[in-house]
Amino acid sequence: MKLLTKEEQDAHYSTVVRGGSLGAVIGLAGGAAGVLLASRRYPTIRNLTVPMKAFLATSSSTFVGIIAADHASRNFEAERNTGQQWYQSREERLKSAETATLSTTDRILAWAKQEKYKIIVGSWALSMVGSFALVGRNPYLTGQQKLVQARVYAQGLTLAVLCASAAFEISDSKKGKGIIDGSKKKAREAAIEEAAEGGHGHDKDMWKEMVAAEEHRLKQKHKDLYDHSHAHVQAQAHEGVKAQEKEQEEGEEKEGEEKKEEKKEGKKD
Repeated sequence: MKLLTKEEQDAHYSTVVRGGSLGAVIGLAGGAAGVLLASRRYPTIRNLTVPMKAFLATSSSTFVGIIAADHASRNFEAERNTGQQWYQSREERLKSAETATLSTTDRILAWAKQEKYKIIVGSWALSMVGSFALVGRNPYLTGQQKLVQARVYAQGLTLAVLCASAAFEISDSKKGKGIIDGSKKKAREAAIEEAAEGGHGHDKDMWKEMVAAEEHRLKQKHKDLYDHSHAHVQAQAHEGVKAQEKEQEEGEEKEGEEKKEEKKEGKKD
């Protein structure tokens, strides 16, 4: 996104800070509530040190805050750039129409490919919780050992999800999708953004269409005027020819009458 003025930069900064702060507060509240509930249910979480519990709560706050700030930035960009918003809505309509023809399995796969990064992060969080619950049943491990063991399990599951995501990406790249589609989409969005800076994207296209229609109308009007003028000139020329023929006929009649009078006078003499 290109910010042209200082006012736009300040507005974008305040919007991102406001969205990120709200997300951080919500994430902190959710993380703290999750740690408290887990401390009551699982002895492993209960036996953690205060800095470790604070780390778990603040990690969720940081994660949610970053996502909220990114969404706030994208919303600001969409509100500022109407051309790109129209393009994205068009892409969503085409995508929904294409998704409606897919089967349930294909829809699940398409959703997994689109939301793969969220799935990776979510699988890591769920694997941490699940591994804590699994390791917490072992009475021979200390709290720190259980935490390390749970983290190893979570990393293993996350690595498996990453491998699956890489396999999907390789398969898509062979079919001409995936990263290639992403680069093409970014290129189209950049072109639309540049067009929007000169005339607000779709509005500029509408203006071009209006100008083209007006030029066509003026050309048609000029053509009609030329046809009318040409027809008028032809009519005047035709009338002039008729007038000349009429004058010639009158002159011939007058000359014939004069000859008749001369003959009559010659007979009298």
